[in-house]
Amino acid sequence: MRLIAHVLLLLLPVAIHAAEIPPEKEIIFFESAKLGTVTFLHKMHANLQDVECTTCHHRGVEESPPEDCHNCHTSEQADEAPKAIKAFHIRCRGCHEYTVETGKKAGPVKKCTLCHVKPGRDIK
Repeated sequence: MRLIAHVLLLLLPVAIHAAEIPPEKEIIFFESAKLGTVTFLHKMHANLQDVECTTCHHRGVEESPPEDCHNCHTSEQADEAPKAIKAFHIRCRGCHEYTVETGKKAGPVKKCTLCHVKPGRDIK
């Protein structure tokens, strides 16, 4: 019985990592972006080998859906959580830049319009 419990505990992280993303969250559109809508390929990022859910969802994903980032990321104060837009730029660009530095392919890092797409403009 103890062996079964230990095996189940060892498999728990695998089960959590393999958790299905709801279809409506496979692609997320941040439509409030002033420079244009940001399309985030959630499912593709979640399936990356080196990325854990907590890389972005630093407060966990136990809630369904996880808490909205804008609930805490509201401040310009240095000792508080930065505004969501700043947090997204730090997290997204930082990860893409790091990935490129390690010799791997990553999403855009320099040109704003590669992420921020105005209506009527194709993503290239």
